[in-house]
Amino acid sequence: MTAGHGVHRRATIDLSVVRSTAAALTASLHDSTADLRADAYGHGLIPVARALSEAGVGGFVVSRVEDAAALADDGVAARVTVGGPPPDAPSLLGPELFGLEPRVPAPPAMRLEGEIIAVKRVAADRGVSYGYTYRTSRPSTLVLVALGYADGVLRLASNKAPVQVGATRGRVTGRIAMDQFVVDIGDGAASPGDPVVLFGDPAAGEPGVLDWSDAIGVSAAVITSRLGRRIERLYRA
Repeated sequence: MTAGHGVHRRATIDLSVVRSTAAALTASLHDSTADLRADAYGHGLIPVARALSEAGVGGFVVSRVEDAAALADDGVAARVTVGGPPPDAPSLLGPELFGLEPRVPAPPAMRLEGEIIAVKRVAADRGVSYGYTYRTSRPSTLVLVALGYADGVLRLASNKAPVQVGATRGRVTGRIAMDQFVVDIGDGAASPGDPVVLFGDPAAGEPGVLDWSDAIGVSAAVITSRLGRRIERLYRA
């Protein structure tokens, strides 16, 4: 394979989407509480809490005492609950704030990208990744993407989940390894350093996190919550 230099693992969170979704969901409510457990479902506790406060959300539920202390230090919430929502929590909002709830139409707040680190042209009937659970049906181009289960990408996505490589819509090909996975892009073109979108904005022609949820049978909230610290979080205002 032709190897690339440098590795980028990025989750871009659009805080304007979080704010506008929260404003729409709370427009008719007197008060509301946001469930921000699991680091705001992987989106980042403090930046998301600031955006939601600006949108008028009055309270937060967090996973740990340390999270509550971080919110207090940051000056955001007047009302913070640790561990789970109290029975009288007003209008609790959670995954729907981030476009993770299929029953509540909302744009996704997160776009997850990996980087191509190698490209290889192979013949037909070439086994891919551990156990050769996938074999090429014809001569194809394979790309190696620097994201794996050590980054929280669920192995259930192996041979199932959609990805976007340039103009080519493919899927995770073969088993996901600890630090990388493969995509068969057929006769598509790619180079080391090119980005690969795991999920982003379906309105822009990209696979969405709800597409991943449908493909692997795991809720979108679990998919984003599992994303690890090696993935850099970038925020758009």
